[in-house]
Amino acid sequence: MNKVYLPCKSTAWVVVRHNCTGLLRNFSCIEHLFTRTIFQFPRKMSTNPTGRQIPGSKKSRAPKETLRHVKSREQRKRAVDVHGPAIVYAQVVGAGTRDNGPSLYVFSEFNRYLFNCGEGTQRLMQEHKLKAARLDNIFITRMSWDNVGGLSGMILTLKDTGVPEVVLSGPPQLEKYVNAIRVFSGPLEEIKLAVRPCTTQTQYTDDTMTVTQIPIRADLKGETPKSSPNSGKSSPSRSPQNKELRMSADTEDTSTDSRRGRETSPGGKREVTRDPALIVAFVCKLHPKKGNFLVAQAKELGLPVGTAAIGRLIAALKDGKSVTYEGREIRPEEVCTPTDPGPAFIVVECPSEEFVQPVCNNQQLSRYQAGGTEDPAALVVHMTPERVLKNDEYKQWMERFPSTTEHLILNEQVCTVHNVRSHKIQTQLSLIHPEIFPELKHYKTKETQATMHIPNVRAECLLKFQLRPKIEWQGESVCRVQCHLFVLWSFMSPFIRKHL
Repeated sequence: MNKVYLPCKSTAWVVVRHNCTGLLRNFSCIEHLFTRTIFQFPRKMSTNPTGRQIPGSKKSRAPKETLRHVKSREQRKRAVDVHGPAIVYAQVVGAGTRDNGPSLYVFSEFNRYLFNCGEGTQRLMQEHKLKAARLDNIFITRMSWDNVGGLSGMILTLKDTGVPEVVLSGPPQLEKYVNAIRVFSGPLEEIKLAVRPCTTQTQYTDDTMTVTQIPIRADLKGETPKSSPNSGKSSPSRSPQNKELRMSADTEDTSTDSRRGRETSPGGKREVTRDPALIVAFVCKLHPKKGNFLVAQAKELGLPVGTAAIGRLIAALKDGKSVTYEGREIRPEEVCTPTDPGPAFIVVECPSEEFVQPVCNNQQLSRYQAGGTEDPAALVVHMTPERVLKNDEYKQWMERFPSTTEHLILNEQVCTVHNVRSHKIQTQLSLIHPEIFPELKHYKTKETQATMHIPNVRAECLLKFQLRPKIEWQGESVCRVQCHLFVLWSFMSPFIRKHL
């Protein structure tokens, strides 16, 4: 007996007996049974008396469980003794090179922040284990593709991870951009998107810090802040690798919210809200953190450590109040470390020379320089091209910060590796054929670096600047490409050792 396997239109295979008399009979019976089953399946789906889930039907998605950090946030709101986070650091995600725009990730125990979200930012965060599940604030310094190109992908990732709400802050046209990406991003009912457009100086406060948004305008030659669509075709601040985000003013906006907020001129004509002459700087001030209670010193002074009575004593001492215990006055400085007032850091983008004077003359930023009304900033992040750093006025503005202020520069002069996995795969493929798969090279610009007389650090992917508990640079996690290790790992595989 021979068996013949005949492919059907489904994934099944029909087995028939190969003989002269029974071939067609057996095949026709099986075909009839198969056809009957297929055509009866839709009727069973429509009249399903049991209510069970039928294979192949769309299953309703169960509601997502509330994320753990959201529950912790609600508990902190009900707490009596509210204090600032103990660990805060800023970390470079994109260094501003040709392959990744400038972006900064700020970590704290309570919140996560992202400054700018260019194309590839989502991939970098996933590759380097920078969890986006707790990201609830995204700040945009300027409406450029280098700053917002990865925003739609990031929003979808946050929705899939169960983040309930994301707040986006930046220029006024950011709200229209978010409404535009809703068209192709699919339903976003599971995540709430809130936009804080910055037209005047505003503040935002949460459990970690207070963020002040500072709008800065420049007088661009040949282009006014509210111009006609034809006058905005070129911008001095646009370079081949850093194109301004184009928003057509003639496109009919069908959303109700956009029509309600549309501005009109006295003559009844609609004015364009695209404003290439606007950037937004951010001043971030960490909340004060109370000093730590020193248990050893408290025991020496006879305080009831380990009993129920010590709770109210610790609370009073951390608030800076002296307490009396068994006739002895105990001052806070005897048993507590000093209170951390909370450092401040500044994120500013100066895309062209037209913005140099408005940035340097801004009164809000000057408050954090030497001789200002606030404590000097611990860190200033410059998302600034090299030609602006060579400007004498901008150099003098940087020098007005005290020597204790660190300067982090993100621009095209940086030479760093972002996607280590790409280098690893390419190195392994080069073992097969080095001409077809050559090793990836680092791009280095031919432009010379600006000479500065202040301490500054060029950004590298995953470079950290710790703001709390101790202000210092941390470079242990910076991306490094070690091709010899990639080759060694490849030859550890039995398959590669066999074929190479």
